[in-house]
Amino acid sequence: MARHKRSRLALVSAFLLAGTAQAMAADTIKIGVFGPLSGDAAAMGQSERDAVDLVVKQKNDAGGIRGKKIEIVYGDDAGKPEEAVNVAKRLISRDNVLMLIGSMSSPASLASSQVSRAEETPQIVVSGTAQKITTMGNKWVFRSVVPDTKLVADLVDFIHEKFPNTKKFGFLYVNDDFGRGGFEAFKAAGKKYGFEIVAEERYTRGDIDFTAQLGRIKASQAQAMVEWSRYTEGALVAKQFAQSGSTLPRFGSDGVASPRYIELGGPAIDGVFYPTHFSAATAAGIPAAMPYLDQMQKTYNKVPDTYGATAFDAITMALIAIESAGKEDKVAVRDALAKLSFDSVRGPFKFDDKGDPILTTHVVKIVGGKETNARDIPVQK
Repeated sequence: MARHKRSRLALVSAFLLAGTAQAMAADTIKIGVFGPLSGDAAAMGQSERDAVDLVVKQKNDAGGIRGKKIEIVYGDDAGKPEEAVNVAKRLISRDNVLMLIGSMSSPASLASSQVSRAEETPQIVVSGTAQKITTMGNKWVFRSVVPDTKLVADLVDFIHEKFPNTKKFGFLYVNDDFGRGGFEAFKAAGKKYGFEIVAEERYTRGDIDFTAQLGRIKASQAQAMVEWSRYTEGALVAKQFAQSGSTLPRFGSDGVASPRYIELGGPAIDGVFYPTHFSAATAAGIPAAMPYLDQMQKTYNKVPDTYGATAFDAITMALIAIESAGKEDKVAVRDALAKLSFDSVRGPFKFDDKGDPILTTHVVKIVGGKETNARDIPVQK
């Protein structure tokens, strides 16, 4: 009999503990944030985390939302699609998050967006630019960055404006959704100006030797080189480009828009142009950018990069949507996101009907190891 009483007491205790845990969980609003916190893109993930932590601390210090604190549950996908799927599933099913923010790369973002679709959970992609992320009829996915089609079209317009006599290009890209998307978008956008790809070269992510590809581009009729890489491979390409003795003008992707690119590439990246979603060098005149730069400098003692800016905007819009929804309901939050309009650190922000932002692409040039506003350069003869 005593044993049965103890069993019943244990069951009652377990029930009470479970109830207490649920009550505690109900006192917070959980948001899942994931990206590469390890691996060769970890700098991107750290920028994401720094920005999210800053915004959430400020919101919680001000009382949270409807009296509830915001709780961030982080996940590390190492920049890999298969890991992004696992992390997204875990955040939704085990951690019961209201929405997802992530990931950073296009392959990881595209893969995880299928989870958000199946689980009917709002997701804001932080920096994945592959256009098809938002053109597959997934009404649960939104994007903080402009897609590669718009990004590349803006870069093509810039090249035409500043390098009017440059028509023939060598193009080197990583052979995944990110790289192929950039290449196809450049071909399509360049047609109106008569751009021609005279050397198409690709590589597999993680490669370290690009001498053969660079040699073929140098031997071609290319007047300039465009390279669609992330910062780790991009820095290696820059060093091997310099070693090759080539003097072609170079245009990179938004994937190299990281302080790590400058650190890893050193003098070899001087002169490189690339589009970016945000830069301190191009932020003048954007009201929300100035306090953001100041906050990041004071909190982390560093100038924020493009990934920090897109993550800062992503978590900001997430909190605005949750507040506007009036309740912790995934459908209501999704609907609030679709109608959202606010002053982002990159300018006035709202989504188009696909869930992509309507923003202008910034273009920078590396000079003396620093980003400068490339739109200030004179037309090149």
